[in-house]
Amino acid sequence: MEFIIDRVTKQFKNKIAVDRVSLKMSSGIYGLLGANGAGKTTLLRMMAGVIGMDTGEISLDGDAVSSENYRANLGYLPQDFGYYPNFTAQEFLMYLAALKGMQKAQAKVKAAQLLELVHLNDVAKKKIKTFSGGMKQRLGIAQALLNNPKLLILDEPTAGLDPKERVVFRNMISRLKKDRIIFLSTHIVSDVEYIADEILVMKDGKIIHSGSLEEIIKVIKGKVWECKVERQEAEKLMGTYALINIREEKGGVFLRLAGEGKPCEDAKEVDAVLEDLYLYYFNEEGRKMI
Repeated sequence: MEFIIDRVTKQFKNKIAVDRVSLKMSSGIYGLLGANGAGKTTLLRMMAGVIGMDTGEISLDGDAVSSENYRANLGYLPQDFGYYPNFTAQEFLMYLAALKGMQKAQAKVKAAQLLELVHLNDVAKKKIKTFSGGMKQRLGIAQALLNNPKLLILDEPTAGLDPKERVVFRNMISRLKKDRIIFLSTHIVSDVEYIADEILVMKDGKIIHSGSLEEIIKVIKGKVWECKVERQEAEKLMGTYALINIREEKGGVFLRLAGEGKPCEDAKEVDAVLEDLYLYYFNEEGRKMI
């Protein structure tokens, strides 16, 4: 299985949302990490064939994104997925299966299998309006899997979920990766840290870094520091370093920072984690946490 994005670009008026992105993927989970406005959703919408690209090509096993074969092997959960609140979970999947051209008998079996897979079989006949956010997202995954796709695209699938629901959702996604490509976009660092085989960092429409967790963490090795300083010194350091964490303590301010060079005499170098890397790249987002 081979999924290729080749020099894809998309511009809206004066803003380049996606800037000559090229990727080559095989089976596994790919986590696309970036701040709001980085271009993640635009890239995913082009991958799903929802919007066209200005330049470049997208293909799955040689089939172009505009082809029938591509669409037949695509599963997509957009960021704002629409539900029919008065439908039951079972009715909703049967309705979407009909839109996909599935035979009723086949659709009924598949819907039952998917509701069990996403742990909604016990509420199959309950109306969607009674579901929690996590249950709706799991139903969203079920509809995306109706055609047993080779390519599953998920745009901010855990946004708005509580920590417990996010863990359940991540574990479910991890189990689905066999013999398919799962492309997961998020700005929630832990979502990709725990389940992605490869992590992609996107900023200003470009993929600025990619690799396994171990590989990309190496980029920030020797650049993460912890120190305790006076408030005035803390303000100064937060202007020049990426802020990871700040905590008021007796006798000063505790800081976790990312950047080149030792920030102060008593600063200690510490092991980096993915959140440090994220805020190192998105320095402005770190400063807004102050």
